[in-house]
Amino acid sequence: MAKKMGGVRRKLESGKVKKKCCRDKPRCTTCPTVAHRLRKAGALKLDDAALRTALAKARRW
Repeated sequence: MAKKMGGVRRKLESGKVKKKCCRDKPRCTTCPTVAHRLRKAGALKLDDAALRTALAKARRW
């Protein structure tokens, strides 16, 4: 799972997200809404365990 968190962290840093939100439940990890929520939560400063919980919360909302 650490590899997945690295991918999420990389996509947040680079700003590569989908163009439009799919509005599925749960939202996908490349959704612009999820990326915005993670940036608001300061996800780039979090460790892997905290990032995993922040990602789950951002996808669930």
